[in-house]
Amino acid sequence: MKAATMKAATMKAATAMASLSTAMATAAATTIDSTHRTLQSNAPDSTTTCPTSLLDESTVDACLTWQKSESSKYNCTADSYLSSLTPGKYAGLTANYLSFNTEQAFPHFPERAEMLTRCTGGTIIFSEASDIAVDPITDIGSADAVGAEIYDAYVMIYSFTREASSLGLLETLNERIRENTVNLQYEDMFPKVRNMGEYRKDGKTNIDLLMADGDFFTPVIRIDLLERDGLPMPHTWDDLV
Repeated sequence: MKAATMKAATMKAATAMASLSTAMATAAATTIDSTHRTLQSNAPDSTTTCPTSLLDESTVDACLTWQKSESSKYNCTADSYLSSLTPGKYAGLTANYLSFNTEQAFPHFPERAEMLTRCTGGTIIFSEASDIAVDPITDIGSADAVGAEIYDAYVMIYSFTREASSLGLLETLNERIRENTVNLQYEDMFPKVRNMGEYRKDGKTNIDLLMADGDFFTPVIRIDLLERDGLPMPHTWDDLV
């Protein structure tokens, strides 16, 4: 059963695609091997992987010209996170995202997806689940059934993901988060909400979900009514009753 990628908090289409390496075409592709040297240029990302040790001067010049023209197709200036990405990094790649009530609950997700496309060339296709509790699990799979595995990422209810986590059907995001700590600001998330996306397995805490939000039930006491009626502040449930 293939592991299904799971991302619920932020735009993670980049996470779903990040494991795919970007192939850099050059004017002499048939002569290129793994020997590369970073070469400074005027391209927006300031680097190129043209293999100068393998190509003659005219071919390297052609490679740099191509690099500049390709980079100019993309716009990564919208914010600091996008500016940290390589222009065109995910060109030609597509991630399928199963969302839920996007227009009302997550209207910023498609907006961020469009910005990511303009920067990296990768495309995120949004689909709407009819049942947020059932549809993602149907696609991911369970102990009783193999999932359809159509989607790369989901909006889910965290309490419905425990079986998938225990079976290893969700991608563990620890390393991806560690590599993007500065941009993601994961530690800035409210701890109780952050912990909802964690699953303890084999003595290790796996981060399987990025939480989009968290709901809490909190009692509220009308101090003015207590003062009006001369009642003490309740400190236990019995006091409250």
